[in-house]
Amino acid sequence: MWTSAIQLVFIGVYLQVPTCYPSCELHGLVANCPSRNHYWVPALPPNITHLYLEMNYISEINSSSLRNYDQLQQLDLGMQKSFLKWLTETNVTFPSPIEEYSCEFPATFHNLPLLNYSRVIEPCEEDDDKAVQVLQFALFISSALLVITLILSGIVYARLRGHVFIIYKKIIGRVLEGPKLNPPVDEVQYDAFLSFSENDYGWVEAALLKKLDNQFSEENLFRCCFEARDFLPGEDHLTNIRDAIWGSRKTVCVVSKEFLKDGWCLEAFTMAQGRMLEELTNFLVMVVVGKLAHYQLMKYHAVRVFVQRREYLTWPEDPQDLEWFYERLVSQILKDTKGKKFDEDKLEPAQPDVQPQMEKGIQLENIGAVPI
Repeated sequence: MWTSAIQLVFIGVYLQVPTCYPSCELHGLVANCPSRNHYWVPALPPNITHLYLEMNYISEINSSSLRNYDQLQQLDLGMQKSFLKWLTETNVTFPSPIEEYSCEFPATFHNLPLLNYSRVIEPCEEDDDKAVQVLQFALFISSALLVITLILSGIVYARLRGHVFIIYKKIIGRVLEGPKLNPPVDEVQYDAFLSFSENDYGWVEAALLKKLDNQFSEENLFRCCFEARDFLPGEDHLTNIRDAIWGSRKTVCVVSKEFLKDGWCLEAFTMAQGRMLEELTNFLVMVVVGKLAHYQLMKYHAVRVFVQRREYLTWPEDPQDLEWFYERLVSQILKDTKGKKFDEDKLEPAQPDVQPQMEKGIQLENIGAVPI
């Protein structure tokens, strides 16, 4: 007697209290599994009568998917596409003929027979899936080509940019620019005055003069002036510098550590800058060579003013960039453009790190810009 009563109480509690499986919630013989990200029919007690699987990702329902649920009376798949395939293959007996089942939702497919769904809707969905796959493949190919192009571009830039630049200049020179430009013929004696420290002469001769001066090679464009060859012996050194600056269309200052220690070089820089400010032209071309820190350039007023306001060239560390550097240097010498004057462009006396001495050992005092 007591045993039967306990069994009845247990059955009543079992039917009323929800029982949880890992993937579904059970209320007696009803299994609620909506929106649980199922990709197949989950494992449940075999005696369930109602199974709700709407809003999941079940891709296929076949005769073996529900073979363990002999007492199943109602199945809700929430219009998952695989349901139609199962509907035509299952041996489950339905209360009404399959042909009488129709869609209730969405409104555009209301009363559409389920068996017609595969002929009306699924081909469009399959076409959409194919279009998405084609688009994904095209995006993959495009991304792969883009990555490969970027990698190859980086390799070409790092290893072959010098050769690419030479080829580019040859093509541009023949197709667009025509014959090579020559310096304009005017009354000045020189195209460029190269101001540099005598301690840098060997490097300047090999790196610049042999590429620019027409007395070193007939292929070079410019008539260059520099101290070792063109300064008049016996003439005052300051006068030689002034004549070279005013007798040239451009002044190229090769700024190095030795240049910053040489008072004559700094004086030449100041005088060239004075002419540039007087004529408001880009008369002065500055080339920085060697490992010079920025603060070293900023120690000298004339150099600091130029660096802060105007463009200057830097000798490239990579030999591949030499052709590009020479192209820019030649362009700067040939270019005849007006410059701007800034309030900060005020000349001060040049003060080198080490005061140079005259030939007789007389130490020079601070020499300011000579008015012209």
